[in-house]
Amino acid sequence: MHQNLKVLILAAMLSVAGVGGNLAMAQGEVYTLNPVVVTAQRIEKKDIDTPASTTIISNQDIKDKGYTTVGDALTQTIGVDAYSYTNGAEDLGGSQSRFYIRGMDKGTLVLVNGAPINIMNYSSTEGIPIDSVDKIEVIRGSNSVLYGAEAMGGVVNIITKHGGEPKTTVKAMYGNYNSGYQVGTQGENYTIFYDRHFYGDYTDSNKVYPGKTNYAWKNGKGQRDSFYTSVKLTDKLTLDWARVEANKNRYSMEQINGHRTGNKVGKYEYDSVRNNLDLIYNDEESHFKSILAYNSRRLDTTNVYYNKNQERTKTSRGTNYNVYNFNFDNQKTWYFNDNKDSLTAGADLKYEHYKSLSDSDSRLGRKSYGLFASYSHAFNDRLTGIFGAREFVSQGNGWDEHQDEFLPQVQFLYKMSDKWSLYTNVGKSFDMPAVNSKFYSNKLKNWHVVPQSGWTYEFGSKYISGKDSLKLDVFHMNIDDYFEWIKEDKLITGGDGGINVQVNGGKFKNTGVEAEYTHEVNDNWKFNLGASISDPKIRDYGTNTWRQNAARVQLSAGIQYQKKKFFGALNYFLTTDREDSYYTKQGEFAKTNRTWDHAIEDRNILNAVFSYSPDKQQSVTLNMYNILDRHNPINNNENWDLPYNWTLTYSYSF
Repeated sequence: MHQNLKVLILAAMLSVAGVGGNLAMAQGEVYTLNPVVVTAQRIEKKDIDTPASTTIISNQDIKDKGYTTVGDALTQTIGVDAYSYTNGAEDLGGSQSRFYIRGMDKGTLVLVNGAPINIMNYSSTEGIPIDSVDKIEVIRGSNSVLYGAEAMGGVVNIITKHGGEPKTTVKAMYGNYNSGYQVGTQGENYTIFYDRHFYGDYTDSNKVYPGKTNYAWKNGKGQRDSFYTSVKLTDKLTLDWARVEANKNRYSMEQINGHRTGNKVGKYEYDSVRNNLDLIYNDEESHFKSILAYNSRRLDTTNVYYNKNQERTKTSRGTNYNVYNFNFDNQKTWYFNDNKDSLTAGADLKYEHYKSLSDSDSRLGRKSYGLFASYSHAFNDRLTGIFGAREFVSQGNGWDEHQDEFLPQVQFLYKMSDKWSLYTNVGKSFDMPAVNSKFYSNKLKNWHVVPQSGWTYEFGSKYISGKDSLKLDVFHMNIDDYFEWIKEDKLITGGDGGINVQVNGGKFKNTGVEAEYTHEVNDNWKFNLGASISDPKIRDYGTNTWRQNAARVQLSAGIQYQKKKFFGALNYFLTTDREDSYYTKQGEFAKTNRTWDHAIEDRNILNAVFSYSPDKQQSVTLNMYNILDRHNPINNNENWDLPYNWTLTYSYSF
């Protein structure tokens, strides 16, 4: 597997030698507290002029907070929560990671340089090396008008590094749970990163219940190889490619009366390959942009079983599939009224394909199309209105019915001054069921699932000066046909109680307030504060009962200090007042008999980062994670994040 990756890397590096052209985007743009935001309106606007709730994680922020993965950065962002089964918000076989914005599951669209990378409604960022990232734009709120399905809660756009002075960086990392090395090189027309990561054993990876239905889990040793390249083929055409090959292991461990015995019951060996490949044509003179994106993931799972003597007794194939999608997106912008007004319009199409490798006849494809337009009109020097609409059509395929959705959106921005703006944002959004939904049950092939859809209402304020940034917003979400997972025997007579089936549940609602404040005290000191208080809740399938669906409270605080060659920072993120656990205290499925009896514990993340750079070429960085050494639940199954852990990294550039 890894030999193939090395060949691909060599081919990409050799191709760089013949690449010419000038960069359309200068690398190393200086980010102030009012950076340019591209995602929210599909055209470049300053943050202060963007009528949406935004968080911009710059390359400097990544260093200041000690983030080692894109997942870490998003997990510690106000209004965002990660759902995963392992640390770093990474995938664990078929248990793919994803991100919630404002408590909305399967409602976050992740882009890389504007190209979508979601697969089967999962928004994993595992294949994007953090050192290749220039900035991350997090746009909360309805974005389906401009970006289509999967943008109900919001959009994340990862902008990678492009161009700059030729430089090669070699990095080595060692830690008590994570180790690895990385080689990166960049020049005027290319960026290439190769990263090899090693995972250590992680025994206490979940809460242990006294019930008989659950095993204790152990995450075993593993390895991940990541390759990312961005090559400027011409002055208008860019090729981006992210590839990750991972081998991870998970053990089911015997537990008796709520205690682990150390005996293996089974082992799940995961081999996965993910590709995100896109061509981006950007003609800045004619304001035309076209993106062709291809995303794929292949998963091969082997199940191994052990007897009481810890001997292998049986081996079988587990969840195995090959899934891919194509996205073709085109847009053009026209400017009027001395560039005060603009019209952005375009069309996109998407094809999704899923094939189960366990059953040669289990495959399905789905096509969808969209037309969209957004008109921005300046009523005067202070007031701007933005009026958008999308028409979406999805073809029926024997499982999903034909769908036709019309989505409107209205936004207003009022500039109190050059530093202070008020905005309102009202829009309808939707999300399609995953293309593989039918394969969870052979008995429900005609159980049609319609899109979840609804409205988001938002009002906010932004004050951004040279050294201060204060953002405040209030929002309300009201979503119908919310996706839920129900045991098959609860839907049909003779159903399997061990199979979860996706259905349209009742409703999802969330009302809340979010605030973020950043202040640069002087050249040495900087601090940040953040808070989100909301009430995410759902009305369960077949009932009129409302219950909490995600955490109600998030708090963040950080302080950073820079003095010549030394840098230090302490960062804290709290997720509290969380939803009920998937299991009862006895380890039974709580939803089966509607017997929720406890909530997930708080997630306290206290991290520290210290670095020393003796010169421009070298740096040594110590990252310390989960300093409080807590069992931090990372999902409602009460899987735990890593305990206290550290990494020491040496980096050399030439």
